[in-house]
Amino acid sequence: MHLTRTLLFSLALPFLASCASSTSKPLSFGQNYAVLNLDLINGVVAPLANTTEGKKWINSTATWIDAVHAQSPPPLSIYTRIYYSSVATPELSPSIPFYQVAAAFGNLTEESPVSEIYPAFAPSSSGDDSRDVVLRKSRYYAGDGNSLEEILRTRWVEKVILSGLSTSGVLLSTAYRLFDLDYFVYVISDNTIQPSSPTTKKTILEDILPRLPVTVISLEEALEALENSGPAKW
Repeated sequence: MHLTRTLLFSLALPFLASCASSTSKPLSFGQNYAVLNLDLINGVVAPLANTTEGKKWINSTATWIDAVHAQSPPPLSIYTRIYYSSVATPELSPSIPFYQVAAAFGNLTEESPVSEIYPAFAPSSSGDDSRDVVLRKSRYYAGDGNSLEEILRTRWVEKVILSGLSTSGVLLSTAYRLFDLDYFVYVISDNTIQPSSPTTKKTILEDILPRLPVTVISLEEALEALENSGPAKW
C-alpha cells in the first residue's frame, strides 16, 4: 500500500507542478501605486559616478525611472531632496542626534546645486501632464516635514516602489514607516546603494526588510511588474 501511494504521488507531481505554474500570477503593482525616488541629489550621487559600483547603480536607477516615465499614463513619481528653509538651517540644531549626519551636506537651500536631483534621474518636465512631485525633507524619512503621506492617502495609493540612497538611511527609514502605515512596500535591490559597505546593504535587503515583510525585487522583476501594471490611477 505504501509503495502504491508513493507511485501515485510521483505520477501526480508533473500535474501538480503544471497547476501551480498555471495559477501563479505574474508580479504586478496594480493601478494604485506610486514610485518613490529618494535623495537622488547631486551631493550624494556625484561622488559615486566614477566608481564601478556607483556607475552600475546609476544606470539601473536611470533605466527604471525612464521606464516609469514611458508608461501611458505614467504613475505618480515622488522625489525627495535634502535642503533647509535658509542657510541658517532652522530645521537643525547641534543638540539633536541627526545634526552630525546633516553636517555632511552643509547649509543647503532650495537653490543649492548640491541639493538638485542628479541629471540622470531628472523628474519629468512635461508641463501639465507631469506626474512627478519633488518634496523637501531634512531627516532620513522621506515624509519628514512634507506632504508625502497626504499625497499617498489622497491619491488612494496602495503600493509604493522604492529606489534611493542610502540603503541604511532614507530607504530603510522610509520602508519601515510606510509599512507601518499599511502600504505594500517594494524595494528595488539594484536601485539602492550603501557606499563603502556592501555587507550592510546585503543584510538590510536579504535579512531585515523581508522580516517585516517588505518585498525586495530586482530591476528585471520591477520592469516586468511595471509592464503588467496599470493603467495607473491619478
